[in-house]
Amino acid sequence: MAADTQWVTGIGPFVIGIAVVALLIGLVVRKGGKGRSRPPRPDEQPRRPASRSRDDDRGTSGGPGGGPGI
Repeated sequence: MAADTQWVTGIGPFVIGIAVVALLIGLVVRKGGKGRSRPPRPDEQPRRPASRSRDDDRGTSGGPGGGPGI
């Protein structure tokens, strides 16, 4: 009788683990093909930041240290 209990105690978690893995694989397979099938519309695409002038990029918009010129 003790041998039967040990066998059930060992096989139970194994069977539950196999069921969980099968469920997860099934979810991945079902959701895997449902990706975005069309390119995003122009209003869905990310926008670039506002453009800056060349002087702003270099930090030389004025005198020494980037302050106003003389």
